[in-house]
Amino acid sequence: MTGTDRKSETTIAISLSGGGARAMAFHLGCLRALKAAGILEHTSVLSCVSGGSVIGAIYVTHEGSFESFEKKVRETLRTGFVRPALWTALTSREGLRAAFCRMAIFGRRITSLLLAPLRWSVYGVTAMFGMPTTGRVSPVTPRRLASRTTILAETFDRLLFEGKTLKDIEKRKPKFVAVASELRTGTAFYFSPNESGSWRFGKVNPDSIKVARAVAASAAYPLLLPALDENYIFNKSDGSARNERITLTDGGVYDNRGLAPLWPDRDSAISVKIPKPDVIIACRAGYGLRLGEPTVTLLGRMTASFYTSLDRAQNAALKRLFDLRSAGELQAIVLPYLAQADARLACAPSDLVKREDVDAYPTNFSAMTEEWIERLSKRGEQVTLAVLKEHHPELLNFTI
Repeated sequence: MTGTDRKSETTIAISLSGGGARAMAFHLGCLRALKAAGILEHTSVLSCVSGGSVIGAIYVTHEGSFESFEKKVRETLRTGFVRPALWTALTSREGLRAAFCRMAIFGRRITSLLLAPLRWSVYGVTAMFGMPTTGRVSPVTPRRLASRTTILAETFDRLLFEGKTLKDIEKRKPKFVAVASELRTGTAFYFSPNESGSWRFGKVNPDSIKVARAVAASAAYPLLLPALDENYIFNKSDGSARNERITLTDGGVYDNRGLAPLWPDRDSAISVKIPKPDVIIACRAGYGLRLGEPTVTLLGRMTASFYTSLDRAQNAALKRLFDLRSAGELQAIVLPYLAQADARLACAPSDLVKREDVDAYPTNFSAMTEEWIERLSKRGEQVTLAVLKEHHPELLNFTI
């Protein structure tokens, strides 16, 4: 069988993990290696989370060569998103809307606090005289129509996507999927060009959803950015349609590896349709084994507990990958990892960028120096090629 035949018969999926600008730079190197290996142009699905969603969306919306794509990513990393977002907040209508929305939320909280004694008194009187209290109407939580997250979306749109909607990239390959977390139901929410949605709510027509909005939802790190508060009309499997309010935050809360849309046993009838992969290349820009400081405060305990749960979930996803390969559900898995132990790379180049030189870079969207861009992207390229050569040289033979 020729390399071309294998390409047409093998469905390849790439996942790009979260990790802010660090993930963008590392994934740039991973994509460069996959491009050189002849794999990238034969990839069917690009599943992305947070920082991975930013570079993934840049790739699928870019009209030029890979070289011009890389140039754009490097320019974006050098600029960062912090200062541009501040400029958007100060000079745009979205910044003004966010300020008014914040003031309204603050005012509502103050009013609620001031009225609390009156509500408690009324409740006490009704309870004293045996009057029913179960019929009371629950307070309606107002929508947060604008926030720092919508400002970030506006910044993404202005700098990178120029008003493009998901429908505009419908014919682009690979199929782009941005993973967000839906907080009301604790489920994954997928944005893709043909349809978006989740199994709990149904499917959304993506025609009017901007790429920037999808990426902002996927990248809305919950400790810094409010959840994106949206209303969509969902089409249910029974043919009905209804308007639902959803709150979307960083996809890494649900799945920081971007693997959730790629599981071969997913039922596309109740969720977004995504091609079933034969090969998964999971690029991860995360830290190595965690060893934090002893926890002596409530905040320290809660933070450590959060990351413990997150690490367990990601380890379970990794084990599932290996289980699926052992069961024959996947032909191959390739795992380029920023914090890969260098000594375990049998095919590492002599000038390998060492793990300890890169894995401490923070996961934010601040401006990055050219030195760091080069260091992180080179590490991504070197690790990806080393893992392919050692474990799956047959994928390199796609170019034959």
